Amino acid sequence: MDSLRGETCCFSGYRIEKMPFRTDDSPAAGALREALDRAIRHAAGQGYTRFLSGMSTGFDLWAAEAVLRARAQLPVQLLCAVPFDGQASRYAAEWKRRFNHCLLAADGVYSLSRKYHTGCYAARNQFMVDAASLLICFFDGQPGGTAQTVRMARQRGLRIVNLAERQLSLLD
Repeated sequence: MDSLRGETCCFSGYRIEKMPFRTDDSPAAGALREALDRAIRHAAGQGYTRFLSGMSTGFDLWAAEAVLRARAQLPVQLLCAVPFDGQASRYAAEWKRRFNHCLLAADGVYSLSRKYHTGCYAARNQFMVDAASLLICFFDGQPGGTAQTVRMARQRGLRIVNLAERQLSLLD
């Protein structure tokens, strides 16, 4: 997959409970989804055709859904990096439905482990960063997996588009 890094973009952002807005139907969530749509179209215009989502609730699934919307008009692919089989088993019903829809509509799925283990999310994040040359993220400085992924991306030399820098002004 290393030969495809130049046309691969990955995503990282917070789960819904860590977002600065707590509901999927808030105006800020809608604005973020619009920003994702624009960022994907822009990346596609720069030659990115492969978009890799980690498939967690919140930003990851919004990004996967945005790729599916873009795919209706652009030659782009949705790739899913699932850290372990059964990732969505504890998701709320609506998030589980969205997860399954994206997984079934995806152009490719990478299941990185048969079962959960300590470090499986970090391994998924490393897999995505190693496969890509662009990271589109929502990172406002909170510690956790997104911070780790942004650090990995910087170390690996990925271009980073941080949508949090644009969206947080909407919350003021």
